[in-house]
Amino acid sequence: MISNRNKCLHFLLKRNLALLTCLLLSLQVLAHGDLSVRIENKTQEILKEPDNFKLYHERGMLYQQHIEYDKAIDDYLKSEALGNTQKVLKYHMAEVYYLTENYSEALTHITACLDKESTDVKSKKLEAQILFNLKAYKQSLVAYQYVMNTMEDLRPEDIIEYTDIILAENNKNYDDALKAIEFGLKQLGANTLSLQLKKLDYLKASNALEQAIQQYDYFILEYTRKEFWYFKKAQYLVEHNKNQEAIISLKLATMSIQQLDAKFKNMASILELKEDIKNLEESIN
Repeated sequence: MISNRNKCLHFLLKRNLALLTCLLLSLQVLAHGDLSVRIENKTQEILKEPDNFKLYHERGMLYQQHIEYDKAIDDYLKSEALGNTQKVLKYHMAEVYYLTENYSEALTHITACLDKESTDVKSKKLEAQILFNLKAYKQSLVAYQYVMNTMEDLRPEDIIEYTDIILAENNKNYDDALKAIEFGLKQLGANTLSLQLKKLDYLKASNALEQAIQQYDYFILEYTRKEFWYFKKAQYLVEHNKNQEAIISLKLATMSIQQLDAKFKNMASILELKEDIKNLEESIN
């Protein structure tokens, strides 16, 4: 049975998603309309200079942005046939083959791209992603290690992608996955939420009980709304037969609720949390 809190969250998520989808669709229509004009203009240029490989490459990039991947590939191949040997063309060909899940062709072209300049971080990242999808995890890991050590503008999703490869190569290697998370937190900031959440996942999955409890404490200390984190910590403690500690955490969750403003106390999510606290306390006793 779907809880009231989950129903409320589900409704809000659906509403916000619908609004976001409408906005994105509107932006896409505008963007794609502009791209269509640019593609037509580039086609007119090609009619005047049919042997200009640069123009085919440029139109291929526009087709790629327009998500017309078959036409993009056709233009890239035409550009190559006319003598285009630039590394960027090889990269774009690899990218389109990757996007269309033709990973073998993607690997062929990214390899050719890297033969020309093996230190290109963007190309090494794409190579790692291609190898990952080909299930060549060891090779993918080596390529992504280079990215991690070289990329200057790392994002949280890069760190998480790297840990996915680490665990694909060895699904028990939480030590290295956690080291990567710590590296990311050092580079991007200690309060990077997605990395802290992933850290909690990995600590729990690796049965690092005390460290996982400390990670719950991090969220309790860091966030103003502590009641849910106290309850989540209590659930985890009960799972590991630490009932006395769980009772303390549940009491602190109740105290946190009592300290909320009146407008929050009567929210469906809080009322349900109070019921969940009560039920968990009863299950312990």
